[in-house]
Amino acid sequence: MKRLNKVMIVGALVAAVVGSGCKKSFFDINKDPNNPVESNITADLIAPQAMLNSANRTATGYAWLNMWLGYWAPSSGFAPAVEEQSYNINSAFGAGLFSGLMDNVYDYQFMENQATASGQDFYRGIAKIMKSNNFAQLVDLYNSVPYSEALQGLKAIRPKYDDGKAIYEDLIKQVDTAITLIKGADINKNEKIATADILFAGSKTSWIKFANTLKLRWLMAQSGRSDRAAYITAEIAKIVSEGTGFLGSGQDAAITTSLFTTAKPSAYYNSFGFTTVGDPATTYYRANVVAMNYMKVIADPRLTYYYKKIKGNSASVTTEPLTTLPPKDVRGNQYGLPIDNSTYPYQAGDFVSQIGGVDAPGAYSTSAKGLAKGYNQPTWLITSIESMWLQAEAITRGFLAGDAKAAYKAAIAETFIWLAVPTASAAFNSWYDGQVALSNKNVDWDLNTTAADKLRLIMFHKYLSMNGIDPLVVWTDFRKSTGGVAQVDPEPTKYAGGVVGNGTYPYLDLSMNPGRSSQLIPVRLLYPQRELELNFANVPTVGVKSGDQFTAKIWWMP
Repeated sequence: MKRLNKVMIVGALVAAVVGSGCKKSFFDINKDPNNPVESNITADLIAPQAMLNSANRTATGYAWLNMWLGYWAPSSGFAPAVEEQSYNINSAFGAGLFSGLMDNVYDYQFMENQATASGQDFYRGIAKIMKSNNFAQLVDLYNSVPYSEALQGLKAIRPKYDDGKAIYEDLIKQVDTAITLIKGADINKNEKIATADILFAGSKTSWIKFANTLKLRWLMAQSGRSDRAAYITAEIAKIVSEGTGFLGSGQDAAITTSLFTTAKPSAYYNSFGFTTVGDPATTYYRANVVAMNYMKVIADPRLTYYYKKIKGNSASVTTEPLTTLPPKDVRGNQYGLPIDNSTYPYQAGDFVSQIGGVDAPGAYSTSAKGLAKGYNQPTWLITSIESMWLQAEAITRGFLAGDAKAAYKAAIAETFIWLAVPTASAAFNSWYDGQVALSNKNVDWDLNTTAADKLRLIMFHKYLSMNGIDPLVVWTDFRKSTGGVAQVDPEPTKYAGGVVGNGTYPYLDLSMNPGRSSQLIPVRLLYPQRELELNFANVPTVGVKSGDQFTAKIWWMP
């Protein structure tokens, strides 16, 4: 429903109406019955594009985080993105996320309004879930954001900013209401739900599992704060009592319809796989040695599913600015490291691993390996991988009943399935048992005896598993686990005695850009310039100036 919500704006009212994330709730006075207007746009018309917008953002909207978190690095053939690599971000950095998420929120709000007026409780519940998902991302990026007064048009042209914790707690309530609505919905009253719902084709059970998994994500984000334990315990007890459970093995919340074609491919594939004419989609994004070396040290067989083998001859690689651990046919760059291309010609092109996936353009199949799998591959909101890691973490922390070791192993094994490793279960068992035989504390659950060690192992393997899939989730794990403390740069070969890290999180190398002035990875974005111009009186005083990206924490951080 992009840009259908237009308003007639006059003079000085322009800035007020379009500012601060609040979308407009009325249309042009003159209505053409042959064109879509507010009165004839139904929920089933809004849902598909709104959902696709949300999924595309999850899959492709946070590529810069893949850089910060040690998954990806630029090829040396490009001029450095100095602002990003130095962490010296300003109010323009990532500003499109704020406006894009708010724009998408309005789509769901309008969908909810239309569904409410039509008595379509299934659509109404879906809208509440999806709207809540967007608001949670806004909090995770900015902390306090417009919420209670957002989306009211001229009633609140400069909406106040609500506290992040208050928003999170209300989102839980909104999703609980959504679950009740979906359970009680009359399918027959929700027109075209099986086709308009491009996530779950009108499956009530799947929507409720998705909703419960979202709530678990938000609750685990708070788990780094001991004062939230009672709240988390109570809310998880409600999820268990509800009884539907979470997304399980093979159950992604993902768009899997025939929506994608060779001419209009899946966003992830089109961004990181191949273009519509069959060329590599990117020559910029390449492997980062941080995550790569972690995987090499534990002989992880998923290495060539997250990263491709280089096309050049690894034996010909001579002078290089960093040591490549074996196997040397999978190589990465170090993020932010200045490269002299004449001295180090092997840090670009065919000598640096591409993002993992199929080797030739074509259609998706269940056997397609890696990340970029085909022009019609699913576009995800939450993967089964993340859901199973959330459950493993909740069990390990004592919030959910269950066998923590079994949940840990099942979560790793799920990535073998998701990446389409041949004979996935057997491949996982062979690798895991082999590492146990080597007494590798970085893999063997039983060798990690303390609570801190077990959580660090959970976070380490979730970090490896989510490589290139959903970096915003990984950034949340990093921030909740470390509180944003300074990082060091140990050699990965030092981890033989167990994963070393800050708190319960493994170390992540800092950018090597010479302009970096902080020993911190940013913990948030700064409020966008548009908010400062149009809603300055309500924008919080923290999160606006240089340096706040390191010190103005998200509310759930310790």
